[in-house]
Amino acid sequence: MPRYTSVEADGFTFVFAHDSADPEMLHIWARHLAAIDNALNVWFDDTTEDVWDAEHRRYETIGRTHILLWTWLVEGRRVLIITCLRRDD
Repeated sequence: MPRYTSVEADGFTFVFAHDSADPEMLHIWARHLAAIDNALNVWFDDTTEDVWDAEHRRYETIGRTHILLWTWLVEGRRVLIITCLRRDD
């Protein structure tokens, strides 16, 4: 059974999956060396725009340093962070 870590910030609950290969680590860290703060910085950056990816049924938000892939678990309140990648500019 997958493990998850939840973080509350500014009225939202963010849910992060642990990695399947190393359940002690978050997926975003194990695969992309991204931390929770990196994901939250993208989410709360007012200069970003959320784009719906219909093919994968998720949102993509491109920040200054990271790209956030996410979806709503409960719209307007609970967010599943699918992954957070470093930008390669």
